[in-house]
Amino acid sequence: MNKIPDYDIPSIRLTSGMYALSKLACAGLTYVLISLLMLGFPQHNGVPDGWPLSIPYAIYAYGLPAALVADVLLRLLRSTSHVVSLVVYVVAGFGAGLWLAAEQGAELLLWGLAGILGLLLLRVTQLGVERSPLLLPVFALFLPLLCLLLL
Repeated sequence: MNKIPDYDIPSIRLTSGMYALSKLACAGLTYVLISLLMLGFPQHNGVPDGWPLSIPYAIYAYGLPAALVADVLLRLLRSTSHVVSLVVYVVAGFGAGLWLAAEQGAELLLWGLAGILGLLLLRVTQLGVERSPLLLPVFALFLPLLCLLLL
């Protein structure tokens, strides 16, 4: 078993903390973007018509775990290719959509495709968020909470 040197432990904690904050920030930014897109559509108790559940629940309960699984798969594959990353995120997004549809009793193919779009949007926001690390707390906490209060 590999022993981790004592001087690397803070570095590992910092890296994993920044990864978690980055994932929460991309989920928060995705939530805000989808909420802004859905403002013009009719809603009932925070759930857009035709949706089986609310937007934040869909993103945080289904999209975020699927993005974590996709990241684990990419880490195991050790590929730096954008094509492989795209394929893994598409497969994970379709899986998240099927998972959502199976649990919520929705249409499988429609929500499988919606899962693909949602996870690709999560990936795009992740690429954007990683370029501005100072805004991570804003996108991870403050902006989603403000959006929840206002909508």
